[in-house]
Amino acid sequence: MNTSNKKLKRNISIGYAYNFFLQLNITTAVWVLYLAFKGMSLAEIGILESIYHITGLLLELPSGAIADLKGRKFCVVTGRAVSLISCYLMIISNSFLGFAVSFMLSSAAMNLNSGAAEALIYDSLKELGEEEKYKKIWGQLVFVMSIAQGIAILLGGILADIKFLYAYMLGMVVQTAALLVSLGFSEPTIYNNDNINNKQEKLIIKQVKTSIDVLKERKIVLYIILFSALMGSLQTTVFFYSQKFFSDMTYTKTLIAVICSLGCLIEAVSSKYAYIFESMLKLKGTLIILSVVNIIALAGLALFKDLSVFFYLLTSVSGGLAFTIFSDYINTEIPSEYRATILSFDSLCFSVFMICIFPLFGLIAEHAGFSATFGVTAIIYVPVMAFLIKKLIKQNKENTSL
Repeated sequence: MNTSNKKLKRNISIGYAYNFFLQLNITTAVWVLYLAFKGMSLAEIGILESIYHITGLLLELPSGAIADLKGRKFCVVTGRAVSLISCYLMIISNSFLGFAVSFMLSSAAMNLNSGAAEALIYDSLKELGEEEKYKKIWGQLVFVMSIAQGIAILLGGILADIKFLYAYMLGMVVQTAALLVSLGFSEPTIYNNDNINNKQEKLIIKQVKTSIDVLKERKIVLYIILFSALMGSLQTTVFFYSQKFFSDMTYTKTLIAVICSLGCLIEAVSSKYAYIFESMLKLKGTLIILSVVNIIALAGLALFKDLSVFFYLLTSVSGGLAFTIFSDYINTEIPSEYRATILSFDSLCFSVFMICIFPLFGLIAEHAGFSATFGVTAIIYVPVMAFLIKKLIKQNKENTSL
């Protein structure tokens, strides 16, 4: 095996360590409670999360294009450095403005990572001629990330029960570790004859425009991205607001952390075996089952408060399956030279959904309570999911590659 191939294979190993530290986010299960402790209302918390996603909306495609043109490693390393600054601001801030700046930097850090890290793994496998292994490897990576998230949530909850500051200080240590690990990545070779022959045309605007043209030609990718973003926004909204939901039920921070950690464990297992699930049901069956599970979970949270933990955990099952399965579908259908940009478009769509849903959810919950809000969300999701499933099934019939 030559030196180049060794470095590419090493990227996979480093990917496990990097994604473990990336998801070992100690503050994941306590930031809503932390902001409430700092005097922020549910509506203000919702606005802060919207600021996070508006920043993502503005930076997502440019960051993906930068990853395609400047390099995946450059974006990943820079993102971790920016994340450290964001974490520090969360510690020292006591005002809405301070938290808003922190959320903007956190979003920028995630944007730099989102398309780049995934593209780095896929293109390493593609250059090795092993891209068919991606679904299984990505499922294992998601398993590692979910386990890390579960550990982080548990530690964060325990530390927050003692003192919020301890959770954020440990968070800075973990982000430093992620930064150091990211330095070990090697940049895959991107085969792009257009870029080789026309180096002067390597402009971000051109990269974004061409990527949009790719999506127009492969509409099934566009609809999968939209469906994936919808599913992701559903699980994320439930996950974050569940902190306050369970807190209002007089659960301790440690108990909330245990529940969220269990959810991460379930998500990890479902991610690891997602490829088996998809192989049995194919695209149509996967879309329908995941949609039904999520609607049942939201309805259960709205109607059966005594069983709220069960229905909360149900969203983790679908979340783990969707993340792995849709990642493989999308990566299979797009060319490497535009991969990071299009994957960033995936994150951009997620941000759009979150900008609309998260603050509205917080506003309704503040005035009508969480149960009613979960019910309203379920009602809204039904027609949107039905529309996307119809479009995907139609496109799937026209696309023999899926």
